[in-house]
Amino acid sequence: MFRLIYISSASEEISPTDIQDILTTAVSNNRNMEITGLLMYNGLNFMQVLEGERDDVEPLFEKISQDKRHVSVASILQGDADTRIFAPWAMLFKKLKPETTEQDIPEVTMSEIMALEMPDNVRAIIKNFDNLMG
Repeated sequence: MFRLIYISSASEEISPTDIQDILTTAVSNNRNMEITGLLMYNGLNFMQVLEGERDDVEPLFEKISQDKRHVSVASILQGDADTRIFAPWAMLFKKLKPETTEQDIPEVTMSEIMALEMPDNVRAIIKNFDNLMG
């Protein structure tokens, strides 16, 4: 199993509809590829955790990197992992500013995320991103 975490900046033109589309596409595609993960958005930046087979995650990250809805995409952690953190979910979503989406998107709370078993370095990345203000 392989885990990749990246951060990026939302493009200036991104809209709530774009966020909804990103989530809908991620859930559908990830389910088909058996990729799990978490997407966080603070109104300015994204942070995403992707988990799955390396042969699936790396090409997906390459495709994500080319998406014009965000810029300055940077992988901040990648490598083999013993277990999935987000095993039951094709994609969890956490928005850090309530007004960032207009749609009713099911989302997880930070306390629910932090209650999951995960390596300390992944926990630190998630907590640090949560502290960023968009």
